[in-house]
Amino acid sequence: MTSPPIAENMSQSVLPKSESVDGVRALYLQQKGHVPEYNDYAAWQRTAEVANPVKSKRRPNSPETEILQIQINARRKTIQNYHVMRTKLVTANLELMTTIQKDECDVHTEVTKLLSQYEKFRGAIGDIKQRSQDELQEAREELERTKAETAAEITELEDILHRLDHTVQEKGNECELLIKFKGTDREYHLRLARMNELKTLIDNVLQEQIIDSHELSSLVEKHHTNFTLNTDKKCKKIQESLTASALNSIPNSIRDVAFQNQIMKREITTHKKSVKEMEREIKEIEDEIRKEVKKNKEPKMNLTKKVDVCTPDTKLTLDIPRSTILEI
Repeated sequence: MTSPPIAENMSQSVLPKSESVDGVRALYLQQKGHVPEYNDYAAWQRTAEVANPVKSKRRPNSPETEILQIQINARRKTIQNYHVMRTKLVTANLELMTTIQKDECDVHTEVTKLLSQYEKFRGAIGDIKQRSQDELQEAREELERTKAETAAEITELEDILHRLDHTVQEKGNECELLIKFKGTDREYHLRLARMNELKTLIDNVLQEQIIDSHELSSLVEKHHTNFTLNTDKKCKKIQESLTASALNSIPNSIRDVAFQNQIMKREITTHKKSVKEMEREIKEIEDEIRKEVKKNKEPKMNLTKKVDVCTPDTKLTLDIPRSTILEI
């Protein structure tokens, strides 16, 4: 069944929603030639052909069904177009998702790095701000101190300047007086020569005094050294005489005790030396015994050797050391 030309027009362009169904029907019937040009659909229904149509074997389609069929075809085509667009959009979205997923890891790592750098920079900036504030406070305090010091120095310099101005004025007044006196007094040159002579005499006297003071200081040092030597000699003589008198005043029994004490000291020193020598010999003997033991780890017992047995009838000789008084 071939669709009428209106179907082709409607398949190419979708009908607007504002157009009513009656208008579509009237347009279709007008193209078929069933409805007059004044678009009277009700008058056309009252005609004889439409009121009593000829019955045929195949029932013709009504205009409403054809219109609906056209609309269905148009909707199908739009749905197909929508499906195609959906597939394109889905593929594009999948590609975008894959690219986004690929870039997410890199972006995440970069973002974490940037965040860590930001935290570091933030901490560094805070430290720098704190240090700068501290340094600024220190610089301000130092500036205040320098201002106070400079103000004090300026006041001192101003005082010195005032004093210098005063002395300059005084010297200027003295110079003016001297110039006036020089111009008025006729004996100025004689007085000036006398003043120079007196200055030279003062310098000579000062030099002589310095020389005399050096000579006096050297003489004083010599006398002092001689006096100290004499005092030391006298002290030694006094000590010797006192010791001799003290020794003479000591009784004989105390002298003997002191003499015996000296002898005991010498004996103690000799005994200490002998003890040290004995200890050294003992150490040497122990070392030799250790060496022999190492050489013979398993010594054999000589059972056949006779052992001296001490009986009550045996005579013993005791070698006991006796102390002898050393010669002094």
